[in-house]
Amino acid sequence: MLIKNESFLLCLLAAALILPMNIFLIGEEGLGAALQFPFLRYQQTYLGNGVITVLRDLDYVTSGIITGRSALSIVLWVLGTLLLVAAIVYFAARRQEGYKSFRTPLSLLVGGAGGAYLASCFAQYGLTLHGPAGLAIPVGVPLIFAIAVYILKAEEDGEPEYDEEDEDDWEETEEGE
Repeated sequence: MLIKNESFLLCLLAAALILPMNIFLIGEEGLGAALQFPFLRYQQTYLGNGVITVLRDLDYVTSGIITGRSALSIVLWVLGTLLLVAAIVYFAARRQEGYKSFRTPLSLLVGGAGGAYLASCFAQYGLTLHGPAGLAIPVGVPLIFAIAVYILKAEEDGEPEYDEEDEDDWEETEEGE
């Protein structure tokens, strides 16, 4: 793969780690709101503002402070983040090889991350993404799925769009005229 596509793909994967994946409102009474990124959540509630990292969320789950649907949601969110990080590490390790050899597994890792993020939202807020726990708007999930499709469909720079045999046949017919 030439550097242009490689750099663009790396930028897309980095953007997936930086952009917010989820915007949500806490409770039907408007108890708070939050922006959730892959590694952290910025939250504003009536109790104050705060930044909660993924590691802190995992600590809450493992210590039993958070249980039930909320714990499942956190575990799925962490799974999505781990899949996204695994995709970036896989891309970095394999980018010197041919693009065709690693694009399907890379696309599956990125798509799996998007699926895990969406499943996390469903676990917490239900299939309609609205319920007693609040309202979720998974704004980053379509971006993750779009990146996965781009990885799968994008062609390698310099990859011929036609067979070389066809080119030879065309030259022969041109010479024969």
